[in-house]
Amino acid sequence: AVVSTQSTGDDDEAKTSTPTPPPPAVKSHKKKKKSEKPDKDKMPKLSFDDEIKAEVDFKVKKSSISRKLAREREREKSKKIKSDQPADSFNNDEEFIVMDDMDLDGEEVDPSPAYTEPTSRIPTIPDAHAIHKARKKRELARRQQETSEAYIPVHNRRTQNDEVYKRDNSRFIREDDDSGDERIDMKVHTEEDDVEGLNLEEEKDEEFLRWEKEQMKKGASINTGTDITDNKNVYVEKPQERISANDYIPKFTMPNISIDAISNELTGELNSLKSLVSESERDLESTERALENSQQNILKYEQQVADLSRAFEFYQETKCFINDYSKLLSLKIDSIEQVENDIYALFQKRCDDGRNLRRSVQQRLAVQVGVIKGQHDSRYMMQSTEVPKTCPDSDEEVEQEFVEKYNSIVDRSESVMTDVRDEYSEITFVKQQFEKWKLQQGESYRNAYITQCLPLVFSPLLRLEMLGWNPLQPSCPNFEEYGWFLCLMTYGYQEGQDPSTDDPDTNLIPIIVNKVLLPKVTKLVECCWDPFSTQQTKRLVELLTLLFEDYVQKKKKSTEKDKLIESIQHQIEQLIIHEAFLPFTAERSSNPDSKIEQFLTFQYIKCIKILENILLWEGVLSSDIVFKLSIDSLLNRHLVAFLQTSRNHMDNVEKIDMIIKTFPVSWFEKTDKLLPQLTSFATYLASLVQIIERKQAQCSTDTDRKLHKTAIRKVMSMLLRINAMDLVRRAASNS
Repeated sequence: AVVSTQSTGDDDEAKTSTPTPPPPAVKSHKKKKKSEKPDKDKMPKLSFDDEIKAEVDFKVKKSSISRKLAREREREKSKKIKSDQPADSFNNDEEFIVMDDMDLDGEEVDPSPAYTEPTSRIPTIPDAHAIHKARKKRELARRQQETSEAYIPVHNRRTQNDEVYKRDNSRFIREDDDSGDERIDMKVHTEEDDVEGLNLEEEKDEEFLRWEKEQMKKGASINTGTDITDNKNVYVEKPQERISANDYIPKFTMPNISIDAISNELTGELNSLKSLVSESERDLESTERALENSQQNILKYEQQVADLSRAFEFYQETKCFINDYSKLLSLKIDSIEQVENDIYALFQKRCDDGRNLRRSVQQRLAVQVGVIKGQHDSRYMMQSTEVPKTCPDSDEEVEQEFVEKYNSIVDRSESVMTDVRDEYSEITFVKQQFEKWKLQQGESYRNAYITQCLPLVFSPLLRLEMLGWNPLQPSCPNFEEYGWFLCLMTYGYQEGQDPSTDDPDTNLIPIIVNKVLLPKVTKLVECCWDPFSTQQTKRLVELLTLLFEDYVQKKKKSTEKDKLIESIQHQIEQLIIHEAFLPFTAERSSNPDSKIEQFLTFQYIKCIKILENILLWEGVLSSDIVFKLSIDSLLNRHLVAFLQTSRNHMDNVEKIDMIIKTFPVSWFEKTDKLLPQLTSFATYLASLVQIIERKQAQCSTDTDRKLHKTAIRKVMSMLLRINAMDLVRRAASNS
């Protein structure tokens, strides 16, 4: 076997001229198998005498894996060499040794170049010293070659094996540090130590084994680039050829480029840049506009901070006021309603007393004259049996007890709000709070529908102020003279500004009248209105005329107004049922001075008064209601029937004249025909004319005939006043 070496420069020429020295003999070392155990008796003992003996040979024990890898590597190298060498250059019997970078077994050999004779076909692996020395020599030659080169290579010559090269360089430094002599383990090895050592070596040499495989591949690649010298027994590595920098410059062919192509390319690039610039300019403009708007919004919102702060404070104050005011009303409303009920009960008691007294007198007189039969209380017996000529009015009967109770209730109502501050108990302060809301925050005021809530807000205070208001009494002031009316008339108005027609608060007074005042009037009608009293009826008609014409809208349907009208109609119907008493079965007398005729005359006058009071409602109540109550229920059913049963026909003319005087003139101004409701009454007048004419024919004196003739003319004039022209012509033709 022959060892291959590497050299550069002039060393190659020296090698070719100098003959190769004879290879020295290399001792062969036999390795002990792993399975064989060392004999403890045959192993030499350690002593100072052993150092003197030169025959003792220290051996490094190799692992079984290392030996297997070495054999595998040798087989691969031998196969590669056989496949690459020419048939005429080598003999099959010749053997050679390839020098590797490192001995995997770690066996020490002589540091001088190792030569051996071809004694075997299997190559021998050099020891660690030889490998280390060869590696140092190659590294030195490589450095000299790099410093001697006058050019910088474009590409690294080790591009393909870059990772291996880096790993080699890194190993060189690490192995230089560990290049000292290996320590020889003097310990007696056992089988257990071998197994443990094998495991440790396997863990530590995992990276080293990978490196061994790479070295084997490198050795195989080196063999392919070597040459055989004259001595066929020596394999010398072929030096690397010098590569110039031009060899690493890649070849580049210029494409066919024309001016038009370049112009088109530049034009397209220019257009794309222009579109990009225009798009950027548009983005810039939109961004600037957005920035300007944002700055304006910032200024606007900064200016609104103070207003919003004041608005927040105002809303907090308003919220607290409304909460406190609502709690106050919830606590005081029961007291207000209690006082109202007491005053209504007092009014109703007074009205019922007067009504009962009048009806008891009527019943007593009817029993006394024999119109009806029944028992009567001696307390109501009249001291004289004379029938009164006039009917007393209930307004004239005022009792001292009523006045005392009335004053007591009024004093109690004034103490309801004595424990409340003025800002919650006075309508003026409550009005100012809501006016402030309307003037400062008009939008939220409208969104909260405060206009619809104002009647509920002012209603408790208004009812308390008008507790003693009774328009049926002669000394009662008008509701327009009260403080709440004067205060709320100017609600929401500012000085120097005309009220707007679109402002819903302009209807505040009509709304309050409709929701607060009309229910109170309805309650007064039910409790203390006496339909028989002409004065009370006139005052009530005057009040409702004012309310219906000025404050209650006729186009809109009002539930409170309908309830009031129904209450008035009910009270009149009850009056007709209980007090329009004219008996038809009584034995009539021709003597007007008889008691029965005096009683019936008294009752007739009473019915005429009722008719007159009913007709006062013309223009306030609907015409259908007035005709139903006055003509159908009273005139035709009671008065006409009474006249037909009378024997004193000359006296009936005066009674008929009393009826016609009560008729409203408006009934007969609208049309020249007889009203359908007065047909029965006109027919009786025509029959009365015929009766008087027959009586006139029977008169013996001229005075009696003149009286009858005057009566006939008066009845005919009555027919003309009610537009009964057909009946007048018929009566004239018959006469």
